[in-house]
Amino acid sequence: MKNDLIIGLGGHIDHGKTNLIKALNGFDGDGQPEEKQRGITLDISFSNLSLPPRSDDDKGRNIAFIDVPGHEKLIKNMIAGAFGIDVFLLVISANEGIMPQTIEHLQIADILGITLGVCIITKIDLLKDAEALTDLKKEIQTLFSKLKNIKLYKIAEFSIHIQSTKEQLINLLYAIPKPQKEFAAFFRYYIDRVFSVAGAGTIATGSVLSGKISKNDSVYICDLDTEATIKNITNHNVFIDEATSGHRIAFNLKGIESSALKRGFLLSKKGYIRGFDTIDVIIYPLLQADFHNLEVQFFIGTKKCNAKISLLNPSIDNADKPYLLATLKTDEKIFSVFGEKFILRNGDKTIGGGEILNPITDPMKKKQKYAYCNFLLQKDFKNAFLFCSCAHKKGFALISSPQRFNLSHEECLKIASLIPEVFLDSKNLVIYHPQTFEMIKNDILETFGKNKNAILSAASIRQKIKWASLDFIQKALWELEKERFIYQQDGLYLSKQNNIKNIAEFLQETLFTTILSQKFSPIAPYNIYDDLDIDTKSGDNALKKLCASKKIIRLQHNLFIAQSALKELHTLMRTLIEQHGYIDVTLLKAKLPLSRKYLIAYLENLDQFEDIQNIQGKRTFKYKGKK
Repeated sequence: MKNDLIIGLGGHIDHGKTNLIKALNGFDGDGQPEEKQRGITLDISFSNLSLPPRSDDDKGRNIAFIDVPGHEKLIKNMIAGAFGIDVFLLVISANEGIMPQTIEHLQIADILGITLGVCIITKIDLLKDAEALTDLKKEIQTLFSKLKNIKLYKIAEFSIHIQSTKEQLINLLYAIPKPQKEFAAFFRYYIDRVFSVAGAGTIATGSVLSGKISKNDSVYICDLDTEATIKNITNHNVFIDEATSGHRIAFNLKGIESSALKRGFLLSKKGYIRGFDTIDVIIYPLLQADFHNLEVQFFIGTKKCNAKISLLNPSIDNADKPYLLATLKTDEKIFSVFGEKFILRNGDKTIGGGEILNPITDPMKKKQKYAYCNFLLQKDFKNAFLFCSCAHKKGFALISSPQRFNLSHEECLKIASLIPEVFLDSKNLVIYHPQTFEMIKNDILETFGKNKNAILSAASIRQKIKWASLDFIQKALWELEKERFIYQQDGLYLSKQNNIKNIAEFLQETLFTTILSQKFSPIAPYNIYDDLDIDTKSGDNALKKLCASKKIIRLQHNLFIAQSALKELHTLMRTLIEQHGYIDVTLLKAKLPLSRKYLIAYLENLDQFEDIQNIQGKRTFKYKGKK
């Protein structure tokens, strides 16, 4: 499969694209009744040609053909077919030559980043003048020379009436090299067709843009925020166990109805990609126009939606290769990755296209975005990371780097390690800017300023500052200790202005006093620790000692009460039984307006006494007159 090709055909209407494929593999792309009646291709069609091995060293080759409509009103279908192809095969009729859709199809393929092109001149039997053919070839070479990405591999001639041209074309298909592509680090696949097959269920077809996926894997349907299971995988009607980048694949999906899916939906693995309706891009204009605030049709993968352009720079940059930096506001979420190509159309005209620079919405103003996009445009990821760490005041997470930068986590960590200004938490994949480091130091000092008897650790601070990692907080504590604002004792950090002589004794005394003061409605220990700025582990140890000494009684998981308060409760509840003959939740609540959590716990604690019985929620004395 490594040598297989996906070839997309383009060209003006009625230049012979469909007949060319039919001559090669017998497939008639104009299968719809309306296509037969009108004699034109209305939508993209798919077929393949298996080329057998020609020698012991030759493994043969499978060619996937994607035929697209040539009519100007069907460009949107042409664009859907052009994504994910390896080679663009431009078909030009010898008797008509280069036409408007010839140029537009080629421009679209070029914007989409296709790097290799082949031109087939069809209907050469209609051309009697050899000089005219030579002139047409020169025009084709000139046309390709103006492109940014596509290089012309070869110009070939074809006629359905000349058998030798078919044989020459077959030889060409053997010889075309497979272009090398940069793939994202995770599985991505746009649906271009979906239908249901009796006995099998939902079938989706498309090209694997990146990554791989296996039979029985779960696949995430991004646009629906749901998952399905891959029941079977086929490549050109052959069942396979794994689908990999650069191949035409059909998935038999379990757990989703075909009616719920449509062209343009993206399949991926859950957790790797998020959708946004605001994305930053570079635009390569194909015509002079005022792009700012322009409403356009936005094509990416096989998806089409509406978008509004907001320019980040007032004028076109780089006169030799003009481009615009812009933000697109789309009418639905776009699940894109860095460097992904797109097309823009306005009405019936293709006005340009470009690449995704920032697929994730960031908290940046217009000027910041412009600077950031320039770093991304140059693939200056080192400065891009530093810039993002400044914009993200609570740390810049690299977890989304496969989508954001089309880089693996390992690649991002390597780049981040070269930025001396930032703190890199490699374990949690977060970069912290120096300003953030100062911010968290000030937060810690503020805690000690409000409570000079605070007893803190990195773990206890993280209970309040949840966005910061433990390693980052620990680094801040070490820095404050070095600056002599605080000191460390037994792994805990204290203010130099504290009144604590012995930490263990202080904690026991403080916790006992606090719980005693709360009497019948003590709060959970973790809330006490939070209120008193006490390290959780140290607080738990102190509480265990208080329980061991019976000064504090544990009634439930997070319910601790002073022994004296519990004894007072026992006396109160026994008095109520004497007065009413029983006690239950309702009666106790009338005396103590507490939540049911407390009332039930206190009644259940009363059950431990031998003279108390519980009859359907009512506590009474077992023996008459017993107190």
